[in-house]
Amino acid sequence: MTEELDEEVLDSLAELDKLYTVFDGASQEDVAYAKVFWSSLSLQPPIESRLVSADIRQRLRAAKTPHCKCGLQGEIQRKLYLTTHATTNKASLSKRDDEIQQDVYLNQKQEERQKYIEMAKKREQIIALLKKQRDERIKKEMISDQNKTRNGNLVDKSNLLLWTAKGELFR
Repeated sequence: MTEELDEEVLDSLAELDKLYTVFDGASQEDVAYAKVFWSSLSLQPPIESRLVSADIRQRLRAAKTPHCKCGLQGEIQRKLYLTTHATTNKASLSKRDDEIQQDVYLNQKQEERQKYIEMAKKREQIIALLKKQRDERIKKEMISDQNKTRNGNLVDKSNLLLWTAKGELFR
């Protein structure tokens, strides 16, 4: 019985060998490399047969929930969300919840106010810097204008050295 199984296995192996590519006239090393290559190769189906294309977005992204943000800002946003969207449950909210919501609202307003104050300070600093640069530029232009002649050549009168006809230095 085992001999019959062995013969069946050998027959099935012979049939499988017929289905595979035979490398006639190639060295054993080349055959080994080719077998490794063909066993590692996997063919992808053509693009037309795919149900979903990789470069086309099939769905829009889901919107994030307001309570997924982290930190104090996320807590403020979540409580503000609850205050604006909980009109049906307004009567059932307790006094403590109302106080918390009021505190959150006031904290948010305070943060916004602080942000605008900081922006105003930065704006004032920038304006002061621009004014300082403008004043320096005007001052330099005035000095430059004093040293210009009518034809546009620069003449530095403080360092102007003239030689007299006798060869003496005249300042």
